[in-house]
Amino acid sequence: MFDPLSTRLAAMNIHYFRHSLAHFLDDAAALGFSKIELWAGMPHLSLEDATDNDIKHTKQLLLERELAPICLTPEQCLYPINLASEHPGTARRSLSYFLRAIEVAEALECPQLLVTAGWGYANESPTDAWNRACDQLGKLAQEAQKKGVTLLLEPLSKTESNLIVSSTDLARMMEDIGSDQIAAILDLNAMTAAGETPEAYHTRFGERLRHVHICDGTPEGHLAWGDGTLPLADYIHSLEKSGYTGTYSFEFVSPDYWLDPRTPLAHSHTELLQRV
Repeated sequence: MFDPLSTRLAAMNIHYFRHSLAHFLDDAAALGFSKIELWAGMPHLSLEDATDNDIKHTKQLLLERELAPICLTPEQCLYPINLASEHPGTARRSLSYFLRAIEVAEALECPQLLVTAGWGYANESPTDAWNRACDQLGKLAQEAQKKGVTLLLEPLSKTESNLIVSSTDLARMMEDIGSDQIAAILDLNAMTAAGETPEAYHTRFGERLRHVHICDGTPEGHLAWGDGTLPLADYIHSLEKSGYTGTYSFEFVSPDYWLDPRTPLAHSHTELLQRV
Protein backbone atom coordinates (compact mmCIF):
# COMPACT_ATOMS: atom_id res chain seq x y z
CA MET A 1 0.00 0.00 0.00
CA PHE A 2 1.30 3.45 -0.92
CA ASP A 3 2.13 5.94 1.81
CA PRO A 4 -0.43 8.78 1.83
CA LEU A 5 0.56 11.81 -0.20
CA SER A 6 0.54 14.01 2.90
CA THR A 7 3.35 11.97 4.46
CA ARG A 8 5.52 12.26 1.35
CA LEU A 9 5.66 16.06 1.27
CA ALA A 10 8.76 17.99 2.30
CA ALA A 11 9.38 21.65 3.02
CA MET A 12 12.48 23.29 1.55
CA ASN A 13 14.44 26.18 3.01
CA ILE A 14 15.97 27.83 -0.06
CA HIS A 15 13.56 30.80 0.08
CA TYR A 16 14.19 31.15 3.84
CA PHE A 17 17.82 32.23 3.44
CA ARG A 18 17.06 35.67 4.92
CA HIS A 19 15.90 33.89 8.09
CA SER A 20 17.60 31.45 10.43
CA LEU A 21 17.51 27.72 9.82
CA ALA A 22 15.76 27.25 13.16
CA HIS A 23 13.01 29.63 12.04
CA PHE A 24 12.45 27.56 8.91
CA LEU A 25 12.38 24.31 10.87
CA ASP A 26 9.89 25.76 13.35
CA ASP A 27 7.61 26.77 10.48
CA ALA A 28 7.94 23.38 8.77
CA ALA A 29 6.99 21.54 11.95
CA ALA A 30 4.12 23.93 12.74
CA LEU A 31 2.69 23.51 9.23
CA GLY A 32 2.57 19.74 9.67
CA PHE A 33 5.57 18.62 7.65
CA SER A 34 7.51 15.58 8.84
CA LYS A 35 10.18 15.82 6.13
CA ILE A 36 12.44 18.50 4.71
CA GLU A 37 14.71 18.97 1.74
CA LEU A 38 17.69 20.77 3.21
CA TRP A 39 19.19 23.39 0.92
CA ALA A 40 22.82 23.72 1.99
CA GLY A 41 23.97 27.27 1.49
CA MET A 42 24.92 30.40 3.39
CA PRO A 43 23.81 31.15 6.07
CA HIS A 44 22.01 27.88 6.92
CA LEU A 45 24.67 25.25 6.23
CA SER A 46 27.45 26.41 3.94
CA LEU A 47 29.36 23.24 3.10
CA GLU A 48 32.71 24.97 2.69
CA ASP A 49 32.43 26.66 6.09
CA ALA A 50 30.47 24.19 8.23
CA THR A 51 32.40 22.48 11.00
CA ASP A 52 31.58 19.07 12.45
CA ASN A 53 29.94 20.87 15.37
CA ASP A 54 27.79 22.87 12.96
CA ILE A 55 26.59 19.65 11.36
CA LYS A 56 25.89 18.06 14.75
CA HIS A 57 23.93 21.17 15.72
CA THR A 58 21.88 20.98 12.52
CA LYS A 59 21.10 17.33 13.20
CA GLN A 60 19.99 18.21 16.73
CA LEU A 61 17.68 20.93 15.42
CA LEU A 62 16.03 18.34 13.18
CA LEU A 63 15.72 15.76 15.95
CA GLU A 64 14.14 18.27 18.33
CA ARG A 65 11.37 18.94 15.81
CA GLU A 66 11.06 15.33 14.60
CA LEU A 67 11.89 16.36 11.03
CA ALA A 68 13.57 13.88 8.70
CA PRO A 69 15.91 15.16 5.97
CA ILE A 70 15.08 13.31 2.74
CA CYS A 71 17.45 15.18 0.42
CA LEU A 72 20.48 17.42 0.86
CA THR A 73 20.63 20.06 -1.88
CA PRO A 74 23.87 22.05 -1.91
CA GLU A 75 23.83 25.42 -3.64
CA GLN A 76 25.36 24.62 -7.03
CA CYS A 77 23.80 26.68 -9.80
CA LEU A 78 26.06 29.70 -9.28
CA TYR A 79 29.78 30.31 -9.77
CA PRO A 80 32.18 28.72 -8.84
CA ILE A 81 30.58 25.23 -8.82
CA ASN A 82 30.56 23.46 -12.19
CA LEU A 83 31.38 19.76 -12.47
CA ALA A 84 31.77 20.10 -16.25
CA SER A 85 34.25 22.98 -16.11
CA GLU A 86 37.27 22.88 -18.43
CA HIS A 87 39.31 24.77 -15.82
CA PRO A 88 41.24 22.34 -13.56
CA GLY A 89 40.89 24.49 -10.46
CA THR A 90 37.12 24.87 -10.80
CA ALA A 91 36.75 21.17 -11.62
CA ARG A 92 38.75 20.16 -8.52
CA ARG A 93 36.84 22.58 -6.32
CA SER A 94 33.50 21.34 -7.62
CA LEU A 95 34.37 17.69 -7.07
CA SER A 96 35.66 18.38 -3.56
CA TYR A 97 32.52 20.36 -2.81
CA PHE A 98 30.24 17.44 -3.66
CA LEU A 99 32.49 14.93 -1.90
CA ARG A 100 32.07 17.06 1.20
CA ALA A 101 28.31 17.12 0.58
CA ILE A 102 28.26 13.32 0.56
CA GLU A 103 30.01 13.31 3.95
CA VAL A 104 27.51 15.82 5.33
CA ALA A 105 24.54 13.83 4.01
CA GLU A 106 25.88 10.72 5.73
CA ALA A 107 26.40 12.61 9.00
CA LEU A 108 22.85 13.98 8.89
CA GLU A 109 21.48 10.51 8.05
CA CYS A 110 20.07 12.01 4.88
CA PRO A 111 19.66 9.29 2.25
CA GLN A 112 19.81 11.44 -0.90
CA LEU A 113 21.97 14.21 -2.35
CA LEU A 114 20.89 16.41 -5.27
CA VAL A 115 23.52 16.98 -7.96
CA THR A 116 23.54 18.72 -11.33
CA ALA A 117 25.93 18.09 -14.22
CA GLY A 118 27.10 21.67 -14.64
CA TRP A 119 27.44 23.30 -18.04
CA GLY A 120 29.68 23.90 -21.02
CA TYR A 121 30.07 27.01 -23.16
CA ALA A 122 26.87 27.85 -25.02
CA ASN A 123 28.82 28.72 -28.19
CA GLU A 124 30.63 25.37 -28.36
CA SER A 125 29.70 21.72 -28.81
CA PRO A 126 28.69 20.24 -25.44
CA THR A 127 30.54 16.95 -26.10
CA ASP A 128 33.68 17.69 -24.10
CA ALA A 129 31.71 19.22 -21.22
CA TRP A 130 29.40 16.20 -21.25
CA ASN A 131 32.36 13.84 -20.94
CA ARG A 132 33.89 15.86 -18.11
CA ALA A 133 30.58 15.88 -16.23
CA CYS A 134 30.14 12.16 -16.77
CA ASP A 135 33.61 11.45 -15.37
CA GLN A 136 33.06 13.67 -12.33
CA LEU A 137 29.61 12.25 -11.60
CA GLY A 138 31.03 8.75 -11.86
CA LYS A 139 33.60 9.56 -9.18
CA LEU A 140 30.87 10.97 -6.95
CA ALA A 141 28.72 7.87 -7.46
CA GLN A 142 31.56 5.64 -6.31
CA GLU A 143 31.99 7.64 -3.10
CA ALA A 144 28.24 7.90 -2.54
CA GLN A 145 27.95 4.13 -2.73
CA LYS A 146 30.51 3.77 0.07
CA LYS A 147 28.49 6.17 2.23
CA GLY A 148 25.06 4.77 1.41
CA VAL A 149 23.87 8.01 -0.21
CA THR A 150 21.83 8.08 -3.43
CA LEU A 151 22.63 10.87 -5.91
CA LEU A 152 19.57 12.54 -7.41
CA LEU A 153 20.59 13.94 -10.81
CA GLU A 154 18.44 16.90 -11.83
CA PRO A 155 17.87 18.37 -15.30
CA LEU A 156 18.18 22.15 -15.55
CA SER A 157 16.66 24.70 -17.91
CA LYS A 158 18.36 25.67 -21.17
CA THR A 159 19.44 28.97 -19.65
CA GLU A 160 21.21 27.11 -16.84
CA SER A 161 22.90 24.30 -18.76
CA ASN A 162 23.45 22.80 -22.20
CA LEU A 163 24.01 19.28 -20.86
CA ILE A 164 20.99 17.78 -19.06
CA VAL A 165 17.80 19.71 -19.87
CA SER A 166 15.36 16.86 -20.59
CA SER A 167 14.47 13.35 -19.51
CA THR A 168 16.24 12.07 -22.64
CA ASP A 169 19.46 13.81 -21.60
CA LEU A 170 19.06 12.53 -18.04
CA ALA A 171 18.55 8.94 -19.16
CA ARG A 172 21.57 9.15 -21.45
CA MET A 173 23.82 10.49 -18.69
CA MET A 174 22.63 7.84 -16.24
CA GLU A 175 23.38 5.18 -18.85
CA ASP A 176 26.82 6.64 -19.60
CA ILE A 177 27.72 6.68 -15.90
CA GLY A 178 26.33 3.19 -15.38
CA SER A 179 25.81 3.40 -11.62
CA ASP A 180 22.77 2.25 -9.66
CA GLN A 181 23.74 4.89 -7.09
CA ILE A 182 22.25 7.60 -9.34
CA ALA A 183 18.51 8.19 -9.51
CA ALA A 184 16.28 10.76 -11.21
CA ILE A 185 14.61 13.87 -9.86
CA LEU A 186 11.85 15.77 -11.65
CA ASP A 187 11.58 19.55 -11.51
CA LEU A 188 8.17 20.65 -12.81
CA ASN A 189 9.51 23.96 -14.17
CA ALA A 190 12.34 22.35 -16.13
CA MET A 191 10.00 19.59 -17.31
CA THR A 192 7.44 22.03 -18.68
CA ALA A 193 10.09 24.24 -20.28
CA ALA A 194 11.38 21.16 -22.11
CA GLY A 195 7.87 20.33 -23.36
CA GLU A 196 7.62 17.10 -21.38
CA THR A 197 5.04 15.48 -19.09
CA PRO A 198 5.09 13.79 -15.68
CA GLU A 199 3.90 10.55 -17.27
CA ALA A 200 6.90 10.55 -19.60
CA TYR A 201 9.27 10.86 -16.66
CA HIS A 202 7.62 8.05 -14.73
CA THR A 203 7.45 5.81 -17.78
CA ARG A 204 11.12 6.38 -18.56
CA PHE A 205 12.53 6.04 -15.05
CA GLY A 206 9.99 4.02 -13.07
CA GLU A 207 11.27 3.35 -9.54
CA ARG A 208 14.44 5.30 -10.32
CA LEU A 209 12.36 8.50 -10.18
CA ARG A 210 12.72 9.30 -6.49
CA HIS A 211 11.81 12.95 -5.91
CA VAL A 212 9.80 15.82 -7.44
CA HIS A 213 10.21 19.58 -7.06
CA ILE A 214 6.79 21.27 -7.00
CA CYS A 215 6.99 24.81 -8.31
CA ASP A 216 4.69 27.00 -10.34
CA GLY A 217 5.95 29.17 -13.19
CA THR A 218 5.36 30.65 -16.64
CA PRO A 219 6.68 27.98 -17.26
CA GLU A 220 9.81 28.78 -15.22
CA GLY A 221 10.26 30.93 -12.14
CA HIS A 222 10.03 28.46 -9.24
CA LEU A 223 6.97 30.18 -7.85
CA ALA A 224 4.48 29.27 -5.14
CA TRP A 225 1.27 27.46 -6.06
CA GLY A 226 -1.00 29.77 -8.07
CA ASP A 227 1.62 32.43 -8.76
CA GLY A 228 2.27 30.93 -12.19
CA THR A 229 0.24 29.24 -14.90
CA LEU A 230 1.17 25.57 -14.55
CA PRO A 231 -1.51 22.91 -13.91
CA LEU A 232 0.24 21.63 -10.79
CA ALA A 233 -2.71 19.59 -9.52
CA ASP A 234 -2.95 17.82 -12.90
CA TYR A 235 0.78 17.09 -12.85
CA ILE A 236 0.63 15.52 -9.41
CA HIS A 237 -2.56 13.60 -10.21
CA SER A 238 -0.76 12.16 -13.24
CA LEU A 239 2.23 11.08 -11.19
CA GLU A 240 0.11 9.46 -8.51
CA LYS A 241 -2.04 7.70 -11.11
CA SER A 242 1.13 6.42 -12.79
CA GLY A 243 2.15 4.76 -9.52
CA TYR A 244 4.79 7.22 -8.36
CA THR A 245 5.64 6.51 -4.71
CA GLY A 246 8.49 8.95 -4.13
CA THR A 247 8.60 12.24 -2.30
CA TYR A 248 7.78 15.84 -3.21
CA SER A 249 9.10 19.18 -2.00
CA PHE A 250 8.22 22.82 -2.62
CA GLU A 251 11.05 24.78 -4.25
CA PHE A 252 10.62 28.56 -4.46
CA VAL A 253 13.31 31.10 -5.37
CA SER A 254 11.50 34.36 -6.18
CA PRO A 255 12.65 37.41 -4.14
CA ASP A 256 8.96 38.09 -3.52
CA TYR A 257 9.07 35.37 -0.85
CA TRP A 258 12.28 36.23 0.95
CA LEU A 259 10.86 38.45 3.69
CA ASP A 260 7.71 36.40 4.29
CA PRO A 261 8.69 32.83 3.40
CA ARG A 262 6.04 31.08 5.49
CA THR A 263 3.02 32.41 3.57
CA PRO A 264 3.88 30.85 0.16
CA LEU A 265 4.92 27.59 1.82
CA ALA A 266 1.73 27.35 3.86
CA HIS A 267 -0.44 28.33 0.90
CA SER A 268 1.18 25.80 -1.43
CA HIS A 269 0.93 23.04 1.16
CA THR A 270 -2.76 23.72 1.71
CA GLU A 271 -3.57 24.00 -2.00
CA LEU A 272 -1.90 20.70 -2.79
CA LEU A 273 -3.71 18.77 -0.06
CA GLN A 274 -7.05 20.28 -1.05
CA ARG A 275 -6.69 19.78 -4.82
CA VAL A 276 -4.96 16.42 -5.10
